Amino acid sequence: MMRKPVSIHTLITGSMALVISMFVIIVSSLMGIFVSKAIEDNAMSSMNEIVTQVNSNLSTYISDIIDVSDYVRELSRFSTDLAADEIKIRLESLINSRDDLVSISAFDMNGRMLVSTEPFIAEDSSSIIIERWFSRAHDGEGDFFFTGPHRSSITDDLVLSYSTIITYGDISRKPSPAVLLIDLNFNAVEELLESVRLSDTGYAYIISNDGAIIYHPYERQIIEGTRNEDLLGVSENVFGSYISTFEDRERMTIIQTVENTRWRIVGVAFMDELLEPLRIFRMTLFAVMGISLLAAFLLSRIISRVITKPLRELEMNMRDVQNGNFHVSETEGKSKEVESLSHSFQVMVDRIEDLMEEVRKTEAVKRQRELDALQAKINPHFLYNTLDSVVWMAETGNNKGVVRMVTALASLFRISIAKGHDIITLKEELSHVESYLDIQSMRYKDRFRFTIDLPSELENVPTIKLIIQPIVENSIYHGIKYLQEEGLITIKARDIGEGRIAITIRDNGVGMKQEVLDSILSEDNPHSQGNGIGLRNIDERIRLTYGSSFGLSIESEPDEGTAVTITIPHLPPIDPIVNTRLS
Repeated sequence: MMRKPVSIHTLITGSMALVISMFVIIVSSLMGIFVSKAIEDNAMSSMNEIVTQVNSNLSTYISDIIDVSDYVRELSRFSTDLAADEIKIRLESLINSRDDLVSISAFDMNGRMLVSTEPFIAEDSSSIIIERWFSRAHDGEGDFFFTGPHRSSITDDLVLSYSTIITYGDISRKPSPAVLLIDLNFNAVEELLESVRLSDTGYAYIISNDGAIIYHPYERQIIEGTRNEDLLGVSENVFGSYISTFEDRERMTIIQTVENTRWRIVGVAFMDELLEPLRIFRMTLFAVMGISLLAAFLLSRIISRVITKPLRELEMNMRDVQNGNFHVSETEGKSKEVESLSHSFQVMVDRIEDLMEEVRKTEAVKRQRELDALQAKINPHFLYNTLDSVVWMAETGNNKGVVRMVTALASLFRISIAKGHDIITLKEELSHVESYLDIQSMRYKDRFRFTIDLPSELENVPTIKLIIQPIVENSIYHGIKYLQEEGLITIKARDIGEGRIAITIRDNGVGMKQEVLDSILSEDNPHSQGNGIGLRNIDERIRLTYGSSFGLSIESEPDEGTAVTITIPHLPPIDPIVNTRLS
C-alpha cells in the first residue's frame, strides 16, 4: 500500500519538535540525575553533621561532668584537713551554681554515706550496695560510669547517675576508697536532643551499650506501648548509618558513640521527609520538561508555519486554478526558490487564462449564434396551421376572426424580429406572448383562457426576448391540450427583492411525474419541440446572459398542473423597441 504523503509543515514541525524534545529530555535527565544525587548526598551529609554536632555537644557536657568529678576528687584528697561541713558547703555551692546537678554524695565501700548535699532518705546502707551505679564503681569495671535513668536513692528523683572511685577520709581516720555519686537531671540532655530536627518528624535518642534507653523524646509513649522503637536494628548496627523500613515507613538511622561513655547516640530521619526537596525538584523538573516540550512543539509549529507559508500560499493558488479561479497573485516568499517557482506558475496561469478566455469567447459567440438561429426560426407547423385557420375563417365569412388572427400574427412577427435587437422590454415580451395566445385560443376554439399580470413599474424592465413564449407553447401542447375541461394559463411578473424579478407561467394541465420533472433541464434531456426552442435552451440563454444565479425552476404535480418560474435581474428600464398592444 502506498503511504499517504506528509506535508512539509508537518515534517518540519515533527523534526524540530523531535530534536528539541530529545535535547530537553537528555539535558533534563542528566540534570535530574546529578541534582537528585546532590540532594540525597546533601540530606545524608546534613543529617550526619547534625548528629555529629549533637554528639560533640553531648561529649562536651560529659567532659564537664567529669570536670565536676575531678573537682570533687580534689576536695576528697584534702578531706582529712577539711571538716565534713566545709566539704558539704563547697559541694552545695557547686550544686546551686548549676541547674543540671541534683546531688553530690560519697559513700564508703560498705555503702555508708560519708558526705552528701542532700539528706539521706535510705533506711540502711544495704539499699545503696545493691544500686547498679554503686556496684559498677565498687567492682572496678572502669574509671567512671554513667547509669540511668533510675530513681535516685538520695532524692527519689528520676536521675542520670555518674559514679567513680575516689579517695576520702576525715580528721578521725586515714583516707580510704569511696564511691562518688553525682546525680544529674535531664535538663541538659533534653535541651541538646529535643532541638534536634533531622527531618520534619525526625529525632535523636541515647542508649547504653547494652541497648537500654537512656534518653528518648518519646520515652513515655514507648513505656505506655503507644509507640515502638527499632532497638533491634540499632543493636545489629553498632556504628555508622543504614536505611531500613520500620512500621511501614522507610527511615535512615545514624549511630555514633558518645566520647567518654559507652553510650550511643542514635539519629532517626524519615526518607520521605529527607527527600521531600528531591520530590519537589522532580515535580518541578517534570513541569519544566512538560512546559519545555510544549514550548518546543509550539515553537516548531510557528517556525515551520513561517517557513512553509509561501509554499502553502502557492499550493492554495494551485488549488484555486484547479477549481477554475485564475485570478491569483504571485507568492511573496523569503527564498529565491519559492519566488522563482511562484513566478513561473503565475506566467503559466496567465497564459492558460488567456487561452481559456479565447476559447470562452469563441464558444460564447458560437453558442449565441446557435441560439439566435433557433429563436429566428418559426415552427412551420404553427405558421401553416395559423394560415389554414385564416383561410377557413375567410371562407366562412368570419372577417373579424380573420382580422384578429392576422393582426396577432403580424404582432408576433414584429416582436420576434424586434428590429434585430435581442433585448426588449418585459412589456414587449409579454405582448409577444399575448399575440401567440390569441392565435392559439382562436385555433383551439377558446378551449382555454389566459391572464397576464404585469405591474406598471416593471413594464420597461429589459429582458432577452422569446423566453416566455416557448414555455406557454409547452403548456398548451403538453398540458392543456389533453384536458377535457377548460384550460387556464396565468402569467404573473413580480419583484421578489434583492434585485430580482420572477415571472411565473402556471397552467392547470395534466402535469408530470417527478422523474420527468427532474430530467427537463438535465443535459441528457433532448430539447422540447415547441417552436424549436426547448426549455433548456431558455435556461442556457438566461444563464449565459445574466449569470448562473438566474434561470428556470419548475414545479409540477400529476393532474394538478405545472408552474415554471423565470428569474431575471431587475435592471434599469429602457425605451420600448416596438409598439405593443398589452395594456
